[in-house]
Amino acid sequence: MAKIFFFILLSSLAACASKHDLSQGSNMLGGGFKQEELGPGVFYLYARSNHAPWASYEAARITWRNGAEKACGSAEYDELSVRESERDTGLQNSSGVRYLVTERTGFAKCDSTTLSNEEVNKAIARHTSNR
Repeated sequence: MAKIFFFILLSSLAACASKHDLSQGSNMLGGGFKQEELGPGVFYLYARSNHAPWASYEAARITWRNGAEKACGSAEYDELSVRESERDTGLQNSSGVRYLVTERTGFAKCDSTTLSNEEVNKAIARHTSNR
């Protein structure tokens, strides 16, 4: 019984994750990721879960990590300056329950980068100051 409950719980969390590339436009379910290359092997990533009546940090993490793996071409990367938050979408269902999206932002430093740690830190600082 516990295995069935765990499977259902895991499935519901994964259902809120998204593989949609937000640079291709919006997703009607709300979720997806966007990446910006700051230098060879260093990426800024923004990810958000699909709309849900609850915060889904795990879905945002899955979406972010899928985006990082896509950007780096592998699962070999370091997560830097990661932030997580939730926000109200302003949408609600017919019973008045409001929908949220959970967001995750940060930087992926791919193991394949040719930049030094100092160059990576400068690229991140430049990106952060431009926002």
